[in-house]
Amino acid sequence: MSSLIVVEIALAHSDDDGQSLEWIEKRIHSLLSSAERRFDTLTNKNERVIKLHEELREIAEQILTPDYPAWKSPESSRKTMELFFRKADRFRIVLIQLLLEENEMRLLEEVYIQKIESLLNRLVSESFISAENPAYLEYRRSVENLSTLEVQSERINSYKALISDIATRYYTCRHALFSLNNRIDELKKEASSLELKNVSLPDLEILHSLQAQISTLSEIPDLDARKEKLKSLEEQLSALDHRVSGIEHTTLGGISREEPDREEEKAKIAHDVSMELLTMEAEFFHGRIGFFDYDETESSDYEPVAKETTPERLALQRENLQLEYGLLKEKIPEKTVIREDLEEIVQTLSLDPDAGALLDAAMILYHDPFPELRELSVIRRQYDAYYLQKKSKSLSDKQWETVIQSILEAMKGRGYRVKPRKMTNLRDSFRRGSIEVFSPVSHYSVMISINPLDELVFRLVRIVDGLDIDELDPDQIQKDDAHASAVWSRDYAILQDELKKEHILFIERLKKNPDEVPIQQLTRFDILTDEHIS
Repeated sequence: MSSLIVVEIALAHSDDDGQSLEWIEKRIHSLLSSAERRFDTLTNKNERVIKLHEELREIAEQILTPDYPAWKSPESSRKTMELFFRKADRFRIVLIQLLLEENEMRLLEEVYIQKIESLLNRLVSESFISAENPAYLEYRRSVENLSTLEVQSERINSYKALISDIATRYYTCRHALFSLNNRIDELKKEASSLELKNVSLPDLEILHSLQAQISTLSEIPDLDARKEKLKSLEEQLSALDHRVSGIEHTTLGGISREEPDREEEKAKIAHDVSMELLTMEAEFFHGRIGFFDYDETESSDYEPVAKETTPERLALQRENLQLEYGLLKEKIPEKTVIREDLEEIVQTLSLDPDAGALLDAAMILYHDPFPELRELSVIRRQYDAYYLQKKSKSLSDKQWETVIQSILEAMKGRGYRVKPRKMTNLRDSFRRGSIEVFSPVSHYSVMISINPLDELVFRLVRIVDGLDIDELDPDQIQKDDAHASAVWSRDYAILQDELKKEHILFIERLKKNPDEVPIQQLTRFDILTDEHIS
């Protein structure tokens, strides 16, 4: 008794009939299509990649003809494909290298622009400069002007120089702010000590006003304006102090103020600017290593960028990261080509129940963190040989039509009925959905389809006329199922023998009885709405 049968069809006397060539063309066109898409996205095409592209196209046009001598046998076909894919590997590796370089320059440019934005925002948010300050507006104009430069390398070098200028301005302001805050603290102390003297009521009001202005100095959104205001308050407080003390006031303009060592301050500023630039570039290379090291074989050897260190050590870390990134970047194109080919091979083999050993080998290489092209060549050679041999035995659309017609005619001879319908391509019709063949047993049909593996599937189903399924007797259904299954199993065996005489062989891949796979129950509504299609 049988409820589900899956068979592979073979012809006792079969020629290739173009199936191998069809598979070869599909495989080559798939590779070319993928490579062409990458080639079209490449902005700057050098002579080498253009030459490799032209050579690959010429080879493809030459070999993709039905009468090409190499396609006469699976062995010569395999060798020709191997030579083509080696040529394609070289082209794809060079292409990916150029795309990586273009992408790297684009990303580096974005990092520089982001750093410029960050520094300008910090200048404004920390009240070192206002958004209306001419210097700030000039920085903005510089960014816009640099973005119009056509040569990318010039833009990047100019952005880097601008970063250095803005960072110098930022850290100069930070050091100036430290000195300015000290002067403000001193001025607050002077104002507080003046308050303890014998101050008249009008002068006391002036003092309180000055103290209030001193307290709001930090709210002025521009460091230069804050300096000017502080200088004015210092002058006013000095004049008030002299008047209260009865001393003639002298302006502070000619009095020199003790300033920090300018050379030492310049050195500190240069140190901070250097750390800013080195950290930015080191983090860029560290991030790129982490992005490309998807097998986690390299990035674990590198700690996060050390920000609390000396410029010399940070520069050394940056150089090491740049060197490691360069070495990793050299491996990526070849590794990408290998992974892409293996991914396609694994996906195809995973649908083939006979490809166990070859699938295992492809999976092992796919997960290898250090795959090599020669290893891929071995897998690819075995894969091509396997499928060329398989395709040489597979059926064409014309052969499938002959097989299906023979099966349906043989079933008619056993009392089965096929509902008349127009089908221009029998193979496609059986692939899209199940075709119903009415069984001699009342209320039962055999649904026939072709699965993705090009295997013929026979499924015995029970057809009920109405939707009141709950009213059916389960015991009677079980008896009817057993009878229908027994009839179908007997007829299938006879059908198999009859077709063998016509050189059509059934190679059984799966055979289940109703206890293992229950007979599915369908209504006419199910069939009309194609809910039975698997």
